[in-house]
Amino acid sequence: MRLRRFHPEGIDAFRSFLRQCRERPDTESPDGLLEDDRLTEVVEPEIAIEPRVFVTKGDAARYLCRQLEPLGIDAVSRDAGLWSWLSLRYFDSICPVQAGKRKLKSDQSYLFEPADSRDGGKHLLFVAWRILTMAPDYNRLFLHSPVHVLDAFSDAVMSRLYLVRIRCMFELLDRLYWDEEKGRPRSGCTSSREPQAGDLRHRLPARIRQLEKTYDLTDLTADQLLKLLGTEFAFARPHEAPVFPEEAMA
Repeated sequence: MRLRRFHPEGIDAFRSFLRQCRERPDTESPDGLLEDDRLTEVVEPEIAIEPRVFVTKGDAARYLCRQLEPLGIDAVSRDAGLWSWLSLRYFDSICPVQAGKRKLKSDQSYLFEPADSRDGGKHLLFVAWRILTMAPDYNRLFLHSPVHVLDAFSDAVMSRLYLVRIRCMFELLDRLYWDEEKGRPRSGCTSSREPQAGDLRHRLPARIRQLEKTYDLTDLTADQLLKLLGTEFAFARPHEAPVFPEEAMA
């Protein structure tokens, strides 16, 4: 199948399906919308989009980065019709059938709104692709989790533009919050409960905001930023190349 993008009418039709699926969770996916010339158009240059089953965000991100490369990052980042179409193309991966039914999240998980940084940061496929384009090395905190789940790291980071514009941020996050010994994120660092020393959801954003009042953090190295963060974040690992889980090497 060739890559397409939804027209506004196609996005409306997809939105209508999402509404129906919430009312009747056994509603079948409307695959006929994908190649309906009244609702879609072929993306130029033509790109083949194969049937795939994505398990992790990393699976989806690597495939989409390869396939979408000819279009350019800037154009892809703004293409609401393309990302909404891709959501329907891979709906079985991002909204799997379990016990004969689908459990849908908010529309923003499937319909892309590039004008809204907060909602754009909730789109399951876009977030996976965007993280890999921004952080080709230090991404395992974000891409190890199932593709149908908006993980706590993506939720906490991708909607905060003041974090992602700092060039060393993804290395910093990896050194702070990846447990190398256990091969997974540190427990408790994204808790939505009361702030804890050094946590990601509360304390790191607050400290970055505080430092921005005095320093230009944009081009600092991870080591330089760690020194500014202070003793609260002294648990960070020293600089080293990340060791990826087996799934991230596929």
